[in-house]
Amino acid sequence: MNVSAQKQSNSYLHIGILIVAVLTAYANVFGAGFMSWDDMDYVFNTPDIRAINAETFKNWWTEYYIGNYQPLPVFTYAIDFLIGGESPFMFHLQNIIWHIADVVIVYALLKRLQSNVWLALFVALLFAIHPVQTESVSWVAARNKVMNGFFFFLAMYIYAVYVKEQNARKLIWIYLCGIAAYLCKLTAVTLPFALFAVDIWMMRPLKGKKVWLEKVPLVLLAIPIGIITLQAQEEVDFLNLHPDFTFLHTIVFAGYAYVQYLVNLFFPFKLSVLYPYPTEISWVHWLYTLIAIGIIIGGVIAYRRKQYVLAGGILFYTVNIAIVLQFVQFGEVLMADRYWYVACVGVWYVVVYYLFKYIKQQQAATLVTAVLCIAFAVGTFKRNDIWLSELNFWKSVTDKFPESSIAQSSLGGIYMEQGNYAEAKLHVNKAVTIDENNAKAWYNKGVIHLREGNIREALSALNKSIGIKETTKALFTRALIYQQTGDCVNTVKDIILVLKEEPENARAHFIRADCADQAGSLQLAIAEYTIAINNETEEPLYYLRRGLAYAKTGSTDNAIADLSTAIQLRGEYAEAYYWRGMVKYRSGGVPCDDLQLAKKYGLKEAEQVITELCQ
Repeated sequence: MNVSAQKQSNSYLHIGILIVAVLTAYANVFGAGFMSWDDMDYVFNTPDIRAINAETFKNWWTEYYIGNYQPLPVFTYAIDFLIGGESPFMFHLQNIIWHIADVVIVYALLKRLQSNVWLALFVALLFAIHPVQTESVSWVAARNKVMNGFFFFLAMYIYAVYVKEQNARKLIWIYLCGIAAYLCKLTAVTLPFALFAVDIWMMRPLKGKKVWLEKVPLVLLAIPIGIITLQAQEEVDFLNLHPDFTFLHTIVFAGYAYVQYLVNLFFPFKLSVLYPYPTEISWVHWLYTLIAIGIIIGGVIAYRRKQYVLAGGILFYTVNIAIVLQFVQFGEVLMADRYWYVACVGVWYVVVYYLFKYIKQQQAATLVTAVLCIAFAVGTFKRNDIWLSELNFWKSVTDKFPESSIAQSSLGGIYMEQGNYAEAKLHVNKAVTIDENNAKAWYNKGVIHLREGNIREALSALNKSIGIKETTKALFTRALIYQQTGDCVNTVKDIILVLKEEPENARAHFIRADCADQAGSLQLAIAEYTIAINNETEEPLYYLRRGLAYAKTGSTDNAIADLSTAIQLRGEYAEAYYWRGMVKYRSGGVPCDDLQLAKKYGLKEAEQVITELCQ
């Protein structure tokens, strides 16, 4: 076998190792479900993934989803739904497939940058199986990260080929990859600056105009998508969630996060899905900020001393992490593991390069790196346990950050859904004690009180939640309370606000119809019931109530048709049988068969009527 064939054979072997490593480290994720943290919104509350047609295609490109503009990831969710429906398996499988593709491209890129194939293998392995990556790979809602990574790394690979061959046509493919990456996640706007790191790694001089002009189209292409994404973030109030922070807070916390990301990479013992904002600036934040400045200065010095791997690695890490250092504050946390997904490649390249450089024997360097990879793979497998249940997920955060109001509130919400109200109240109360402006915590507290039948306390908590931040969930729940207490005036006020944001909310239309029905506005009630039915065609209650409204207007045929539909949808629907029988009776028909079925299925009211009408 010649040298070229041997290298090709080694490449196939290495790719096989990488694929097996990913599948092994993430094996338990195939049995994971969905998380309430954004997964449910993408899968269950996004109608645009439930079909692939002209209308949904248009919506992917014109709508925002949970404060993001990401047409390509939403399209892939539609593919998952088309193949597997609401089963989480397909959604997790596609995330892992994208991650495997990213790993293979990283391997190919490092082979282009270095002749040492073992170095390329280990950089790709560390990228593939480090525990910090679990959030991007195991969380369905983080699909945009692994897809963004694919097009980002592919653009880098093509660029490395371009630098070597100087084939201008390659630039077109780089720009197309850049556009695709932008359409997955705006953080890809760092691509043109990351390409400078490739220039440095390939020892390409940076003084010529050409090396700068090549990147200009990528910058220009990012501008319109950046504007769209900022509009999406503003629409859901993701920006400026910490207006009390000063410019000094912003700079110091950014410096702290810059270094803390590195600490988490090398010592992944306190990883978390949430890293709350510090409450105040302490000495450690100042120290880390000084270290961050020192690292950046060190990168400049390394470049001047022609230590290109180190200089390029620092540049690559810095530009990719800088965009998520909260200079423009968005989201509710200072840091997130998923922000590491692309940036860590630059760090691992530096680490593995110097391991192989300073451990003179190739076998010894390989052994050290292999042990490191195995340890990280085990850590990844264990860390994936948090994605197997909601309880594991949020307890993992409160165990590490017990003073996180967000985590305490979310954990309380999980206990609430499980019916463990005593435990739920402990965590929700702690959340509002930590942060009395936590609207979600007040909302959860209101729901707990409502389920326990404490209407007054529920209304008080929901009023506080809405006073802090007016959300459709809180307004809708408050409307339910007003409806239960017979206050249709306030019910309709809240429902109108809900429908303004969610015009296709079938349940909201149903509640508005119910209030109109109670007020005697039967035509309005029928119209609202009809909208509810059009938006949720399989709900028998809507047909039952519209049928009764039709009966009140004397429209017997329509009433019987709706009541019959309700029975078809819910076979043992005693109330629908009862009222169909009564409508038949009042129109001169025979009600007894329907009334007997209503009695059979447990409606006690039917017994007396049968005695009166059917004996």
